[in-house]
Amino acid sequence: MLIKKRLVISNILMIAIPSIVALLIVFVSLAAIWIPSVQRNNIGVRDLEDFERTGTFMLTQVEGKLQETAAAGRDPKISDVSAALRQVTGYTVRVASPTGELWTWGDAPDAEALKLEDAADQLNGDGIISNGSHAVATRNVVTKAGDYRVYIYGSEIKIRTWPAKNTVKWSLIFIFIMFIIGIIVANKFLTRFVFQRIRSALDLLASGVRQIRDGNLKIKLTYDGKDEFAPICEDFNDMARRLEESVTLIQKQEQNRKELLAGISHDLRSPLTSIKAYAEGLEDGIATTPELQAKYVRMIQTKADEMEHMISNLFTFSKMDLEEYPSYPEKMDLGAHLELFIRNEGEAYKNKGLILHREMIEHDSLIWADPFQIRNIIANIADNSVKYKVNETGNLYISCQTQEAMVALILVDDGPGVNESSLERLFDVFYRSDAARSNPHKGSGLGLAIVKKMVQQMGGTIEAENADDGGLRIIMKFPKYGGG
Repeated sequence: MLIKKRLVISNILMIAIPSIVALLIVFVSLAAIWIPSVQRNNIGVRDLEDFERTGTFMLTQVEGKLQETAAAGRDPKISDVSAALRQVTGYTVRVASPTGELWTWGDAPDAEALKLEDAADQLNGDGIISNGSHAVATRNVVTKAGDYRVYIYGSEIKIRTWPAKNTVKWSLIFIFIMFIIGIIVANKFLTRFVFQRIRSALDLLASGVRQIRDGNLKIKLTYDGKDEFAPICEDFNDMARRLEESVTLIQKQEQNRKELLAGISHDLRSPLTSIKAYAEGLEDGIATTPELQAKYVRMIQTKADEMEHMISNLFTFSKMDLEEYPSYPEKMDLGAHLELFIRNEGEAYKNKGLILHREMIEHDSLIWADPFQIRNIIANIADNSVKYKVNETGNLYISCQTQEAMVALILVDDGPGVNESSLERLFDVFYRSDAARSNPHKGSGLGLAIVKKMVQQMGGTIEAENADDGGLRIIMKFPKYGGG
């Protein structure tokens, strides 16, 4: 919806902006055409009142200049008269000097004006005479240099043609038409090539958004352009990919949560049922001999220990899943730590039916890790080998090798191994290779999940594969201390 609104706004702007520009051009062009069309180079007589006002003003200007010049001790000249007029055109000005010299400013008066001049001389002073189409205003000016007679001639307004006016007018009309054509062509170009491309890109993005809305997270936009929309489409594809990964992760976490609840209920039910049965046996007097009663008590204790171990593992896993499990990493020699584990725990595991074998163990294999968690990792894998051994006595082969920037910890047992379809889920919560979970006494299914969490917490990786001679091989790699 937002994209559609923006598209509508773009279309409005596409029409409005050229239209506003066209109106401005029309206004400027009409003004440019109108000014030379109405410009006049003369100020003629509109009526007697108009002439009287203008003529009196001009007589006063000329009189003031003549007296000013004469008072300065100079004889007034025609240049002084022209300076007094200040470029006012449209009137003819004549000045008769004391010596009889006649100065004329403007066009020479025609016969009608000369007749009015003769009539004005009869006034022997100031005055205005008009015959309707012509008028004369006259004034005697007394100065130190003598008496001057000033005449102002006016006639009907006659528009004088500016020679270049028509050329300018038609040039402006032509320019205006070309501007309009240019705007129309530019509008078509923008509509076809620019805005159409924007529309296509927006339609592509809108289609992708609808696909995601409908649940198709595998959508991938294909945009061949090299403009600003190319990185936007790439970001959209990246967003869709991340969204798909996020949804997949959420679905997996939901599945794990369901399996976790199912696993807890299943694994708690078995020892609780046993505890309840043995307790009822004691209560009902089924165990009649001291030996049988002691056996029942031992079984209750064993099942309680199993529950305690399972709850402890569940607590540990929950803490690690919430990233609240304490970790105290330090610089440690993994090879030396393995030697110590084999030496200290070898006898205990031998009593459980598992022989720990020292394979290739390199010393000075330094890593940055928590020694307590490393011990728990080895112990969990060893316990897993004890639970799933096929012979009375099983074997676990431990090796440590430095591989470039990583230190590899490899443990291989001689158990039954795991089918290929189960290898990927071996480290999932409550997962056992026996899908029917027919052997709950073999463990809670949390041991290897805890191992994976611990390895990842220390920046390592873990994977499982079947050994060539049978059994399970677990390979863990930790970053070498110092990175080299």
